[in-house]
Amino acid sequence: MESTFFITEDDKRFLSSYLGQEEHDGSAFKQETSSDGRTRLSLPIYFVELFNRIKASLSAMQAFAFLSRENFKDRELGEHFYKIVNEDITKTISLIDCFNDYINFSTPMVKRDTVNTFIEEVIKKHERQFEEKRIKVIRKQFEKDLPETVLPDEQLKYILNSVIQYALLSAPPDGSMGFLTRLFDVQALKDKEWSQLEPLQKDGRYLEVLIVSAGSESGEETGVVSGVTTPQQEEAVELILKLAKEIIEKNKGMMRYKVYEDKPMTFISLILPVERRSVVHYLSPEERLKKTTAGDK
Repeated sequence: MESTFFITEDDKRFLSSYLGQEEHDGSAFKQETSSDGRTRLSLPIYFVELFNRIKASLSAMQAFAFLSRENFKDRELGEHFYKIVNEDITKTISLIDCFNDYINFSTPMVKRDTVNTFIEEVIKKHERQFEEKRIKVIRKQFEKDLPETVLPDEQLKYILNSVIQYALLSAPPDGSMGFLTRLFDVQALKDKEWSQLEPLQKDGRYLEVLIVSAGSESGEETGVVSGVTTPQQEEAVELILKLAKEIIEKNKGMMRYKVYEDKPMTFISLILPVERRSVVHYLSPEERLKKTTAGDK
């Protein structure tokens, strides 16, 4: 895959801290997200748990009414009693469900920290591969309150999963990996740097995901796959990166990529366009209840 990476001053600063081999977890944004999650979800969501409890009680009463109808000496009266109770409970449950939906659409949540959250999820997803190849994540430097990308969530997950998977497959054992997220200010770039960013717009807004992987200090070089590495294997692994790059470019973004053979070290930079306004989304009553419960823990 063609190398299109050029080093900016911000890249140099991150590389310097990365090569310092300090273990640094900059993912504190997760604590911030959960600590004020209640405020973002707003007070009405607590009604969701109350409504679910009421619905459970009503359903139990409905079942009890169905079973008790046979205990009436007058069977016709028993059936009439059950019919009245059943209809009333059914209407009440329908009203509660309707009010649940009303709360949902009246209190949207502001999407935030999606990129940072997805990176954490992908790292956790590939945790076993990190352990098998003895690769340490020595730096996670996540900028808080990044704007949301224009990419749909599923495409963003696919890209991050593909890039991290590629980094894992191509990295030698006993290596290290670092992650950085930040706003990418195209207007601050020099003319020489800008000439290499042709797909981007000078008046556009972007964020960057930078992934750096490096070999061990011993300089041990191994293949992409355990055993003998063939050109076909290398091409197959690179295809993972090419497919992700294609999706990024379709969304008016850019991928920067460079491999330093002497270190060995790989830089992968994803520059993604962002929304110019806050993005809101609507949770289902079940998702709201789950977030409420998580916020109480």
